[in-house]
Amino acid sequence: MLNNTKNYKNESCIDFEEIDTLLKKYVRVKTYLSMKPIFREILESTESTITVVPEYIESFEDINYDKLITYLLPKSSLIEVKEIL
Repeated sequence: MLNNTKNYKNESCIDFEEIDTLLKKYVRVKTYLSMKPIFREILESTESTITVVPEYIESFEDINYDKLITYLLPKSSLIEVKEIL
């Protein structure tokens, strides 16, 4: 019997290099970690994660961190990242 099951574990529809071009831009992020899309700006993109914040921040001085909802999302959890114009 042939096993035609495709392994999607290491495959992704996300172009991670494209995410780097979306830094400081307002995006809609769909992720396996949330039932609803997340609307934020991408603050940082590393090899394995993206950091999204409500608005881009030049400096983290004098910020009320309790009101700043920041998401650190593993890139492996991303379904779609789309710029909102």
